[in-house]
Amino acid sequence: MELQFIFIILFIVSVLTSLTVQGIKSLFKKNNANYSANILAAVVAAVISFGTMVLYCIYFEKPPDNQIVVETVLLIFFSFLTATNGYDKVVQTIKQIKSKIGDENNGS
Repeated sequence: MELQFIFIILFIVSVLTSLTVQGIKSLFKKNNANYSANILAAVVAAVISFGTMVLYCIYFEKPPDNQIVVETVLLIFFSFLTATNGYDKVVQTIKQIKSKIGDENNGS
């Protein structure tokens, strides 16, 4: 696989993983269910990454080899990191920017 294509897949899988984890977390919160956010993120990352690589192998008619296995493991790891850190930090940053802009507009 080309490096550029790997980064595109990483971006797509990371976004899908983050959004899926947040959706599942909101469903669990509505139902007052107990869960571990990190385990949830790891399972979702593994399922989406594995599914993506299966689709890649089918679409490009490539049998799974050692390189595909290593890329899948790395994809799981990096999408897990993104899911556990990414979404909450983005929301926090947006709130901080909005409050700064609101403070500046109110001060003028």
